[in-house]
Amino acid sequence: MRDRSERPDIIEDVRRPRQAAEAGTRRARSTILGIPSGLVIALMFCAVILSFGAVLFKVVAAEGEAAKRELRSVARVFENHKLFLLKDLERYAASNAAYINIETDRSQDWIQQRFGVDMALDFVHDYTALIDRNSDVLLAMDLYGRHKDAFYQNEILPGFDKTLERIRKNYVSALVRSETGDVRFAGRLADISGVDVLDIDGQPYIVSAFAIVPDPGGIRMVDKPPNILITAFEIDAIHLSNLLASLSLDNLVFAKSIPDHMIGIPLENEDGQVLGYLAWLPMSQASAIILSSIPVLVLSLGIILTVALIAVRQNANAQSDLAEREREARYAANHDPVTGFVSRGYFLAAAAKRLNLLTARGKGAWVIYLDVDNLKQVNDIHGHTVGDSLILAQARRIREAFGGYDLIGRIGGDEFQILTERWETTEDALAEIGPLFESLRQPVDCDGKRIETSVSAGIARFPDHGQTLTGVIRAADIALQRCKSEQKSAFRFYDTRMDDCLREQREMRVELDTALREDQLEVFYQPIVRSAESETEYYEALIRWRHPEKGLVSPGVFLPVAQEAGLMPVIGTWVLERALRDAGGWQTAGVSVNVCTSQIQKPGFAEEVAALLRKYDFPPERLILEITEDLMLEESPLTRDTFLKLRDLGVELAIDDFGTGYSSLSYLHKFRFDKMKIDRSFVWRIGQDAEADMLVRSLLGLAKVMGMQTVGEGVETEAQRAFLVTSGCDYLQGYLFDKPKPLEELADQAASLGQAAASN
Repeated sequence: MRDRSERPDIIEDVRRPRQAAEAGTRRARSTILGIPSGLVIALMFCAVILSFGAVLFKVVAAEGEAAKRELRSVARVFENHKLFLLKDLERYAASNAAYINIETDRSQDWIQQRFGVDMALDFVHDYTALIDRNSDVLLAMDLYGRHKDAFYQNEILPGFDKTLERIRKNYVSALVRSETGDVRFAGRLADISGVDVLDIDGQPYIVSAFAIVPDPGGIRMVDKPPNILITAFEIDAIHLSNLLASLSLDNLVFAKSIPDHMIGIPLENEDGQVLGYLAWLPMSQASAIILSSIPVLVLSLGIILTVALIAVRQNANAQSDLAEREREARYAANHDPVTGFVSRGYFLAAAAKRLNLLTARGKGAWVIYLDVDNLKQVNDIHGHTVGDSLILAQARRIREAFGGYDLIGRIGGDEFQILTERWETTEDALAEIGPLFESLRQPVDCDGKRIETSVSAGIARFPDHGQTLTGVIRAADIALQRCKSEQKSAFRFYDTRMDDCLREQREMRVELDTALREDQLEVFYQPIVRSAESETEYYEALIRWRHPEKGLVSPGVFLPVAQEAGLMPVIGTWVLERALRDAGGWQTAGVSVNVCTSQIQKPGFAEEVAALLRKYDFPPERLILEITEDLMLEESPLTRDTFLKLRDLGVELAIDDFGTGYSSLSYLHKFRFDKMKIDRSFVWRIGQDAEADMLVRSLLGLAKVMGMQTVGEGVETEAQRAFLVTSGCDYLQGYLFDKPKPLEELADQAASLGQAAASN
């Protein structure tokens, strides 16, 4: 917050020469210190002129430096803006799905939906075009979905052809062919993209282009020039307002030439041709104010040639008033008129600088994102005058709680942000935040009305919760939203280690030990059926915790706690043994057991499985071990050795939830699996999303090519079942067939199934 304590000293310095001049005039009328008054007046006149000129020169020089900084800042922001637009385009052009649907198996419907609908909803642009390798237009649409092929041919291509040619050349030169004859792209994405500024119908447009290229790759490519995705953004009022969001500027406009009293940067195309200028009023305009006062000054000096003291007094007063107005204007521009706190723009700029200094010094800070809970209701019921009074009262309380060094900003109607360095730990923060919130909860007397009020706040620490100002404000905002969703009139820390969730996890950690000792864990079984006949082939073993007080606890609640506590190998071994013991009574049905990464990586795991198979005399071919794909990211010699030993035992291996992680197809070659389980996140979108349908078919096709059987998880509707059966899925699992059941409920069904199979 601005410190105005120095203002009396400044005013006092201005008054002293004026008082001295008055005293000198009183001492002598015709002469001053023996010097004729006319000469003194002339000398004073010259001194004033010289002083005025010196001040004006300094102001102009300072404004010149400030203008240079503004020019550099705007130029940098504009270049970053173009790169940001290009980054948005990359998300759609660099895509396996885009390459397949445009190059490999062209789908006009997919192209229309992806680039004409999805991309338009994702980020706003004025025009989209997709051209093939022969420069023929595959798609050309404006912002309103109207097809405009001629716009590309007549307006974009003539000025953008060099960029497109460069992209094609770089793309083709980056294609390499492997020893097996496969073509892949080995270049950089930056080399197959480009952005330029074009003049279209007298208006500047930012035109971006990106070659359609597979990402992350791993699909078949052709050794031909690329298809290219193009977008055009008109530099209009909306674009300029987006630029203003990151700049403390007013009146940013586009002009063919820089208007008077403005400064600007040129907009040049790739050939260096200037298309126009981004112009704005410079932040500092003190020289204009000074120059505007010249006529008054000259007139005043002409009148007071015979009244020197009056002239000196008027000049001093004029300078003092001018400086005061400048200070007040700057203060008003950077501060909220109601509370006196800094404005949003000033807060962001000042906070960013302060965090940079703290980073250099190795120190941290806290951001408090504070929201007045009931301001809207107060405005609706009592009017905005009372609402302003409420805000002012709360601002006084905030100002009393925080010192003058803390930065406080009003960033919205009912929102404040505070940057403070006053706390070292969360405990220090709690000690001061508590009394502050207690004061902010107290009713406010506004024009005789007693207004009940409260605030909610999110608190985050820099750099723990965010390495940048944006990151730490976002963390505080998340904490604020969490607070408001749970209960208002409270505060939450973004990473609180003292809240109920952590305590519950600690209690659950202790109770898990008890559950293992007292046999509170159970195994439920869900059938996995053959897709063609819907007959049960396997049962998946699913762990449940029957808590003596809480009842059945979902594995999604306690397994993460067990994972963090290192209990998963113990729990996993227990589930495996229990499943083999239970399945030993079934005639033909097999059992599928989930195995965690820590089990596979434990030395002797394969020997442990072999011992359990012998103990319960269970055929290894009826046991399936389900392994999540995150294990493949932790490839090690121990993991590969364990896989080989399990295969030697005759146990079937299934990769679970394939496609939800980050593994590549190369891992499927290294780790041979018998089955692939299609995750429920793909299955539930069947029939709702054409891209999801295609993805499921692709996974099924991949499994077939690699000799794996497939299991569709989470099947809940007949439509999903029919789709998977038609697409060639071998097994199905989900609530459509049966929910997970304990062994007691399953025993009769499993036994009868086994007997029927045996009789057949």
